[in-house]
Amino acid sequence: MIKGDNTSSITPIRTVMGILMDNELLLLDAIQGKGVLRSLQLPADVSEPGALLQYLWDAGLHSAWVMPATTLSRAATCSWLEQASNRWVVRVHPDPQEPTRPIRALLCPREGKQEETRRLALAFPEYAGWGWEITDARSLLATVSYLQQVLSKSVTDSPDVLAHELLGDLTCDAADSPLGSSPVDLYAFSGSGATPVPLMECARDVVWMRPLSVMEQQQRYVQKYVHLSWRLQAAIGAPLGEGAPQYAASGRAYDGVRPGIWRAHAERAGSVFDGKQLPSGLSGEWMSTPQVRCCQNIGYRVQVREGWYWHEAHHLLKRWGTTLWQAASRLHMRPQVYRHAMGRANALHTITRLAELGISSLAQEQTAPGWSRPDWWVQVVGLGRALLFAQLVDLVRKGTMPVLVERNAFWVISDEPHPHSAVPGLVTDQPWRGYSAGYLSTVGFWVEEEATRPTILIR
Repeated sequence: MIKGDNTSSITPIRTVMGILMDNELLLLDAIQGKGVLRSLQLPADVSEPGALLQYLWDAGLHSAWVMPATTLSRAATCSWLEQASNRWVVRVHPDPQEPTRPIRALLCPREGKQEETRRLALAFPEYAGWGWEITDARSLLATVSYLQQVLSKSVTDSPDVLAHELLGDLTCDAADSPLGSSPVDLYAFSGSGATPVPLMECARDVVWMRPLSVMEQQQRYVQKYVHLSWRLQAAIGAPLGEGAPQYAASGRAYDGVRPGIWRAHAERAGSVFDGKQLPSGLSGEWMSTPQVRCCQNIGYRVQVREGWYWHEAHHLLKRWGTTLWQAASRLHMRPQVYRHAMGRANALHTITRLAELGISSLAQEQTAPGWSRPDWWVQVVGLGRALLFAQLVDLVRKGTMPVLVERNAFWVISDEPHPHSAVPGLVTDQPWRGYSAGYLSTVGFWVEEEATRPTILIR
């Protein structure tokens, strides 16, 4: 809980972080396990980097966040910070798109005490690419403090860096070899006709829309529901292959369990998932094991013709996925603790962003030390699609027919103004199912708004 406190003295032992504005420093102190705010006026002699850093250091800060759109945020450059290097150890992480701009600087005094282990992180969120909605210093403070609480990790660097660190830190127990690239060139996979397997096209995002029925046109409201991330939920339970894959010249090796990439022929066979009433489950000729199983579960006739599969598999992303999921669940299910609505929304948005960045990194080609597992990406994204279709099956059985599905979100038409009543239990069920209410709109306004959007491809 955050309380206001206008005391003017600096108590270094208690101070955790601060928000730096043009003329003010907003401090967050930790006192008996609770957060307490203090506001200090900046002295006039902190226009030079050395004086500013000394003031922040003496305040006992571990991190200071420069408020976007302030004079310091717009004027500070990497070279300006490095002017303090005669008395400070300065390590600047520049913006890759604009190298003169700093994203973060790590600092400590050159003549500090030998036992001093504290480092000051000076963060510039305006250039880090977080995509936060920030209206004042308190909204920035709430966003950052909530993230650091639920992730138990500093978030002063860019989203890309943090996503890479989390993926590495939370999969280090999975053994050494699986975390690197595959022992074979996965992009060289081919089928019986020697045509390369289109790995990155095996699992596409679901984007689908249908016309409103006559009854829906007479109803009043459009409700949007947003899932945290189907890919993140899939990462928790997806079995991922280890070692070299095996080629199967027929579909006999497919068992619906072992991770694999299969060439299959599928027919809708009267399924309601026909691309008109509901989205089509077909994504291409080559599909991952979860996608083949999904097509079977929604009533398609599927014949597997050949494929590549892994004998050995483990849940290598379970710890990473569970950590991010539980962090988001805490934010969503405990609004009485994380009371700042904008800070909570920003933090939830960031969890989704970190999850998507982590999954996307699996598909990168091996050009430097790091991740290159497109086979894992295919399994996770394919299972994410399968989980979405399982949710759609559950909705249809309960009488809810979405009118629009777009990646992690879907829209329904109803006469219920409250999202909890329009689709009962979806948002409020415990344990949390990953959904939150997006927005409420009238049908007429929504139809006009959708008419101005680019045409949605029916899949």
